[in-house]
Amino acid sequence: MKNEMWLIWKQPETRRRYKVGILKYDNCEYVFKYINPELKDAKEAGFEYFPGFDNTTQIYKSAELFANIETRLPNFKRPDYLEILNAYNLNKDSNKLEILRATKGRLITDNYEFVPSFDTNKIEFDVAGTRHCKDVKKCINLIKVNDKLLLELEPENTYDPNAIKVILEKNGKKYHLGYVPRYYAEYLSDLLKNNIKYSAMIQSLNFESKFSDEDINAYVKLIFD
Repeated sequence: MKNEMWLIWKQPETRRRYKVGILKYDNCEYVFKYINPELKDAKEAGFEYFPGFDNTTQIYKSAELFANIETRLPNFKRPDYLEILNAYNLNKDSNKLEILRATKGRLITDNYEFVPSFDTNKIEFDVAGTRHCKDVKKCINLIKVNDKLLLELEPENTYDPNAIKVILEKNGKKYHLGYVPRYYAEYLSDLLKNNIKYSAMIQSLNFESKFSDEDINAYVKLIFD
């Protein structure tokens, strides 16, 4: 498992997600830095900086997880802390980076999240753009955990030439649920063009997620051959 995560910022109005930074843990040290080219695009769309990292050209280092990131994790003093860990398939021995990876450090008060960097062994993601897909309402009662999914390239997409549709095939019909997030589609599209074998399925469903502005929050697990 890579000890590397990407900082994603979601533009509040367009909901477009930008990969603006990278967090690494290596040689017992945490390192954070902002990265282009999307940092430049994000600034043009209104991004300034992640709270606590106000210098976008500086490389930040720490022997411990940065306090401004750690505060985004569940508070271990909460009476329901173990229940929260259990809900994310974690346990009391899970370290801070594992908890960040599972929870993505999301807060309902802002538009940031930390996601694992792209890994050709396995990736997991929430389906993006479901609110734009009319098929979701048609099949919302059909979708189940462990349903197999198809990934289809959409090169004619005017917003992203690397766009990848997430398709549910059930009872002889195909339903367009949404898209692979942009920050993964850039890498995954090249693999799909080379006809790589994969298995994709719905790992979990959350129809009432506090962190989702979509109609459905489907967590997809993707494994490559």
